[in-house]
Amino acid sequence: MCDLHTVTAFSALGSAIFAAISACQAKKSAKQTNKIAQRNERNELDKRLDDILKIAIQYPYLESKAFTKQWDMYKGSDDIRYIRYDSFCNLIFNFIHKVYETYDKDKSQVENYIDVKNWIYLHENNWKNPIDPHENIEGYDEEFRKFINSYLM
Repeated sequence: MCDLHTVTAFSALGSAIFAAISACQAKKSAKQTNKIAQRNERNELDKRLDDILKIAIQYPYLESKAFTKQWDMYKGSDDIRYIRYDSFCNLIFNFIHKVYETYDKDKSQVENYIDVKNWIYLHENNWKNPIDPHENIEGYDEEFRKFINSYLM
């Protein structure tokens, strides 16, 4: 026969085992939930990138060095191409910012996901000389501005 102490010990052991199994299952569930969230976030990035590329295909001059280097001369004009270009640059830099945050500000991961260097080089004039002089200062956090500017030095 089991005495009360033995029953209590087995009960405590059973509870501890059950708690350990529950903790493992909770950890596994949390990891799976996190992986699903990351996958969904990356799928959203892929969709946004696809949308940007569609715009670039529809308006190829937006990615033309001959066009972008004239930004300073035409910014603020009524030329619809440069109005569109300014919006396109905002879209690109907002996208880069989202990628930067999604990949935990890891420069190498951002570079592995998108061709960030060439985008920044191509749209440098717009970044350095926006229509609103405070747009990039007020629109982005300091860490992100340093990230972008690190390519421009």
